Amino acid sequence: MIAGTHVAFASALYLGGAALFEYETDPVGWAIACAASLLPDADLPTSKLGRALFWLSTRLEKRFGHRTITHSVIAIAALALLSSPLLLVNPVYFWCVVGGYWSHLWIDMLNIRGADLFWPSPIRLVMPGNRKYRMEVGSKAEMVLLTSLVTACLALYPVSGVGFRGGLQHLLGNFEMAKDAFVEQAGTKWFTLELEAIDNPTLEHIHCQCPILGTWHEGLIVLHEDKSRAVGHSQVHHNLYPTNVKLIEGEPLRVVSHKVDMRGRSLRWLLARLDKQHTYYLSGEMKVGSRLDQVTDIDHYHPASFDGKVLQLHYARAEELAPYLDLAAVQGEVYVQFWLKSGDPPVEVSLDGEEEHNTIPQPLKQYL
Repeated sequence: MIAGTHVAFASALYLGGAALFEYETDPVGWAIACAASLLPDADLPTSKLGRALFWLSTRLEKRFGHRTITHSVIAIAALALLSSPLLLVNPVYFWCVVGGYWSHLWIDMLNIRGADLFWPSPIRLVMPGNRKYRMEVGSKAEMVLLTSLVTACLALYPVSGVGFRGGLQHLLGNFEMAKDAFVEQAGTKWFTLELEAIDNPTLEHIHCQCPILGTWHEGLIVLHEDKSRAVGHSQVHHNLYPTNVKLIEGEPLRVVSHKVDMRGRSLRWLLARLDKQHTYYLSGEMKVGSRLDQVTDIDHYHPASFDGKVLQLHYARAEELAPYLDLAAVQGEVYVQFWLKSGDPPVEVSLDGEEEHNTIPQPLKQYL
């Protein structure tokens, strides 16, 4: 096969592998796979690589012939051994070397002569077995194959960055696939949901790009118009019914969590000690001894919900806690999650020191 066919086949395998196994594609890995796909022809002085390495290719051809030792399992094993340090640097690069080299041997089996994969055994591997269906180097049949491979690369490129499931999810707009993909990578990247949905109480049609905060009753929590809303298929638990969604990956995310014992403390005390230059969310549960009059709310998801005795927090932001700031906990714990972007300064949290005066209401002190 000509060099262009080998490069196109290696590219198709590289992009197809990225779509199937969902590894990150980059120009370096792609270039390594393409370069490795040309290495076996180092035994042919007339090839592009052979002309560059004429001092080696002439000796290899004279001693072994073309498509023998360089097209064998022996060569693949030797190359894998020499490339093994790449496993410590980036395992994908190692497989780019081995896979690119193997792609050359694989597609050479379509040639009339085939390849001596088990050299020095005289057995040659060809496919298909019928000679008239194999192709000559540079023939019209190979040009058709080359065109097909380039077309396959163009089709695979858009989904190679998001993986096969991600590409399928984008194509179908399926909510369950988007939710599962988010759950698998939650806490590693910032995610946005490109959302078309129906507001359950008002039947309003909504189209937005909403940051995702977390999960809720087989659905997702998103920020819509600076308000936390639940997205999912349950009209009991979710505010928004999704009709078409796309999960969009953002920059890397690092989550720093702190567990805070809220016994005898209030949310006002806690918020006063949190680093306000970072995005943070509160989740947890506090048992309190005072009761607030509750107003019935038909909204389904609440970042902070209070039943008169227990305050539950689920990805609550500071601005959503105003009615509960002075409730002091008899017992309970709250997790504070700081969401950091690349380059953000370290989180500074100091929970030591004297607490506010009169934090604990007098009626509660008898229980402590």
